[in-house]
Amino acid sequence: MPGATPELDVSRLSELEDLLGTGLPTIVRTLVTELTAAVSLIDEGLETGDLSGVATAAHAGRNSALMIDAQPVLRELKQIETCARNEEPEGAMAARANLQRAWPRLRRQLEQAADSGR
Repeated sequence: MPGATPELDVSRLSELEDLLGTGLPTIVRTLVTELTAAVSLIDEGLETGDLSGVATAAHAGRNSALMIDAQPVLRELKQIETCARNEEPEGAMAARANLQRAWPRLRRQLEQAADSGR
């Protein structure tokens, strides 16, 4: 999308490569797997009313998103976690709606970075 703010600072991936001594495709695969699992658990928890599980999943997702400073995914996960811990399901659901728009964009950027080698 022209003019869209990137949600991924690609230099963070390079830093992780150097720090972990792991190739970019492996890092991206791990991050995508972790974030996909967190999003799925958030969805399941909100559907079943398990706000404790939602908070735990959002926190786990935040850890992964924080490694690459992935805004706005990081911001939405924080909001979901806060709302879930405060027993505010409506707020968590509103943040989930934003996350459902932000996560696919971040995922595409991660996959493009892995495909291009940066």
